[in-house]
Amino acid sequence: MGLDIYTGTLTRYYCRDWKNITQQLSEENGQKCVMVDGCGNEIKPEENTEVIEQIRNAVCQWIDNVARNTGKSHMSPLWDEKGEHDYFTDKPDWEAYGALIMLQACNLLGCHLPEYVESGWDAFDEPIVKKAMSKELPSSLLSEVSVWLPIPEKICFATSLPDGNDVICSTVAMLKQELEDLNQKIWKADEGIILSWRNDKYYSPVQQKEPKLLFGFVRRINNANKEKYRTEELAQCAYSMLYQAVDFADKHRLPILLNY
Repeated sequence: MGLDIYTGTLTRYYCRDWKNITQQLSEENGQKCVMVDGCGNEIKPEENTEVIEQIRNAVCQWIDNVARNTGKSHMSPLWDEKGEHDYFTDKPDWEAYGALIMLQACNLLGCHLPEYVESGWDAFDEPIVKKAMSKELPSSLLSEVSVWLPIPEKICFATSLPDGNDVICSTVAMLKQELEDLNQKIWKADEGIILSWRNDKYYSPVQQKEPKLLFGFVRRINNANKEKYRTEELAQCAYSMLYQAVDFADKHRLPILLNY
């Protein structure tokens, strides 16, 4: 299952009144891209105004509950769900997002980042990532956070979303600080360089040598057929997407969600 980053109102998100980057690019090229749910049914935007208002009210009530539970009742509402807001979205997929998580784990543990990762790999299965997560380091990237809310404090907490799904939430402020710290520690890149990392070339596998022949047959070795990617380049691409998501969320005071 793919992974998208979405920054915008929760009402728009739950009404499916947004298009991921694959849909947008397909339409730009004159092609139709249909998104389906787990049962194979097409996912369409909600058009019933009564249903939309019901969703908005449920979201606003949820926001008020979060404000109370985090001691931010004086800031209620934490963000505006009633205005007509634009949104930001991009698709790092799990390989690139996992590479960023691996980079954060190596950075905080003082470990060397593996040069390559293979297609279909899972960062959360990696010993380095497991070790970093077990230490409960102050990092939303290493806390399996899937929602960042526009709250000034740097906190993580478990909650249930308006749709009933249990998640770990953090804040845009915490993610912004994490990204800034990573950049200062590793790259010291300016905004122009960071934006240039959003390049699909990083998803091109590394050219590998042809397997050697042994007595006229291809010599098979473990994982010989799996494509390899440069870990840091994938991490930089995911970093660029999150950087832009944080910038959008910061300017418009909106939440960030991982959609998968």
